[in-house]
Amino acid sequence: MPTEPGVDVTGDETLAQELLKDLRATQAKLEAARDDAASLKVLLALRTHQHDLAWQNEQRLAAELAGARAREAALVAELAEAASRAADAEAVAVAEERTEAVRTVLGAVLDCIGHRALDRRRFQEIIARAGREAPDDGPGAARHAVLLAETRRVLGIAG
Repeated sequence: MPTEPGVDVTGDETLAQELLKDLRATQAKLEAARDDAASLKVLLALRTHQHDLAWQNEQRLAAELAGARAREAALVAELAEAASRAADAEAVAVAEERTEAVRTVLGAVLDCIGHRALDRRRFQEIIARAGREAPDDGPGAARHAVLLAETRRVLGIAG
């Protein structure tokens, strides 16, 4: 009869216990890894949500900025139009003042012309009074230059 090799029961039990201990340690590591994975999933979801909120805020702010720029452009255009109207209005006012100055000179000529000639002294007094009454600034200031130029023309003074 053949002899069976001796079985070392205590060695097999020790090996089984070691394997069981290793298995439990591996299971503990696996559970820890699963917990870490779950924590990372939660963190990833939180970060994704925060990123989505930030992106939505960026889009909202970009839209608000575009609207503000459009409103600014409209205001600039409106201001430019108002400035143009003001410049046109001032040009019209200056032209009216120049016309009034010419009328003053012609009125003075008509008032000072006699049967024979122009009363130069009286004409100069009327023009001097009109010059004192003319404003020194604004559109009315244009009267001074016209009064001077037209008076020189009437009196025959080279200018």
